[in-house]
Amino acid sequence: MIRQVGAVVVALCLSTSPLYAQNTKLTVSEASANVHKSPSTGSPVIGKAPRGTALVVTREVGDWVKVSWPAADDGAGYMRVSSGTFGDRNTPAAAAPKAAAAKTPAPATAKAAAVKTPAPVGSKAAVAATPTPAPVATSSQVPATRPSAPSPASSIYVAPTHTFGVGAVAGGSTMGFGASARAWKKGRLGMQFEVSRHSFDSVDLLSRATSTDIAPSLLFAMNDRVTDYMWLRPYVGVGAHLVHSARTDLIFTDVTESANTIGARVFLGAEMSFSSLPQFAVSADVGYYHMPEPFVGFEPGGMGFSISGHWYVK
Repeated sequence: MIRQVGAVVVALCLSTSPLYAQNTKLTVSEASANVHKSPSTGSPVIGKAPRGTALVVTREVGDWVKVSWPAADDGAGYMRVSSGTFGDRNTPAAAAPKAAAAKTPAPATAKAAAVKTPAPVGSKAAVAATPTPAPVATSSQVPATRPSAPSPASSIYVAPTHTFGVGAVAGGSTMGFGASARAWKKGRLGMQFEVSRHSFDSVDLLSRATSTDIAPSLLFAMNDRVTDYMWLRPYVGVGAHLVHSARTDLIFTDVTESANTIGARVFLGAEMSFSSLPQFAVSADVGYYHMPEPFVGFEPGGMGFSISGHWYVK
């Protein structure tokens, strides 16, 4: 099962797709807007853009935009979308029809030649003086060019706003598998609910216990990390474990007993999703499990690692 989960994670990492640049500019509307090194308020400020500065937008990442900033090491910085207004980089050639009409010659000279005094009839001058009708000039209008806009097919990676997701979990202080649900509120506080099934042997290997673990947890997210291909959210958490265990003797199989225990754990981890599939998120966490012994000779506590995947329905 763990190999299958790992294969899914590797496949997601390899299937990430590049993102497309925007053809717009961001004009700063604030008195002075901060330019950050990465799309996070916790990242270093690498410069300030005064009001009226027009910066070329190369990518849109959630409520941040990536702009050209020559002073940076990589020539780019990040600004909040709310710090300015968007404007297209190209301007329409609206004056083209007027310029074409101005170059068209006016036919007024034909009328002026017609008013001149005609020469005597029968003379060669009369024939020469007969005005030839001037050709009527037609002004050909040059169509105004429209500003180019990003193709509707262009994909823009917007950082996912994960709210509620369901999925599966594997791992723990003792190996187990189960179902998981996770919900985030305002991007910082989160709740998690897991139900898993575990099986482990006693220290002397003469007994085996199976347990059903119900684990509600409280999560607190730190600053997100967003790149062109991946969204990452680190978090810390604390949870309770309500465990019902049953023991079976491996020698005398008719000897069984059950017990209920309550434990706790503290852990840290990270949740990540990719631009190719933003609704699906993979999480990995490590922590310490304080689990009382349900039976003599069983030690379910200690350090543990778990991996989970959630499909966010909204």
